Amino acid sequence: MSNKNNLAGRITMKLTVWLLIIVAFVSCFYFGFTAKVIRDFYADNYHNKILITYEYTRRVLSDVYVTVTNNIYYLEHTLDNPDSQKDVMERIVRNGTRVQSCGINFIEYYYPQKGHKFCPFAWRNPSNRDEILSDEKHNADFNYFDSDWFLSVIKTDSAKWSEPFHDGYDDETALAAYMVPIHDKTGRPVAVLGADISLDWLTSKLAETDSTYNANSSFATNLLGLKTESFIINHDGMFITNSEKSNLIVRNFFSQVKPCGDTSMEELIVKMKSDKMSENECEERYLINGQECYLFYTPIKYTEWILITAVPCQSIDLLATLYGVSIILLIIIVMLIIILSNHYYITRMSSQA
Repeated sequence: MSNKNNLAGRITMKLTVWLLIIVAFVSCFYFGFTAKVIRDFYADNYHNKILITYEYTRRVLSDVYVTVTNNIYYLEHTLDNPDSQKDVMERIVRNGTRVQSCGINFIEYYYPQKGHKFCPFAWRNPSNRDEILSDEKHNADFNYFDSDWFLSVIKTDSAKWSEPFHDGYDDETALAAYMVPIHDKTGRPVAVLGADISLDWLTSKLAETDSTYNANSSFATNLLGLKTESFIINHDGMFITNSEKSNLIVRNFFSQVKPCGDTSMEELIVKMKSDKMSENECEERYLINGQECYLFYTPIKYTEWILITAVPCQSIDLLATLYGVSIILLIIIVMLIIILSNHYYITRMSSQA
């Protein structure tokens, strides 16, 4: 009887060793495979997220574009009536639900009777957004003739979005303007029409979208403090939106990012400026304010802006690891059941013999 038990034990031991070897190889394969599948799955989720955010942002910018464009013809055909242009500025602000203010800046002495500069302007009353205020800027401090934004539109005779700037009335609200040239009858650009949108509002909408996705990853967000953040930069790396107001206008995104491992900042900048959406994001890590992140980005059509979502690597890697470990535990449990079943079967057969 003792020899039979010893035989059963030896057979069980050999089966256990072989099964452990098999488990080790299978676990390694499935752990890596599962981790990759989970990373790809969450990468696809963030791809979809950034596309949804892009569509919303693009729709807002498109509304501003349409509102401004619809008034160009009228302005160019009523240049002989400068006093009517303030009404047009009010109409653009009123019809553009996201337009904070609007103004038209003429070249020097275009209207001699108005002085060396003429710039009708309208804006929403900060205390009552339904009230539209208007004025003609004649103050000496507002000298735009040598400003880069004015010269670039006049000289290139093309529309563009401006770099961020502070509202001249409160010197606090961050704005960006869609600017188009206005032409006289000869086709010469004689003025710049600009409609301003609030970057604070755009920042809050991106933060609202981020909070929704962070809420779906409560473990990483609440326990580990890992939060996804979206923002917009221009091709030079200047922040168009950022949750930290101190980063707007004075900070540069590229100066806050450091490559990890084999990644290259030069390659990242080239890719971002290539007007293509990011790909294979989980293969490159970047250090942003001391935290390793995956970067998802896409260009915003008809602007030189780039929408970026920075996702902490740990938030994706942790989920991939948890799923991988779960698969390994499942394999181990199945193997234990097989080993115990075989041991029981062999022992029983030996005792019957």
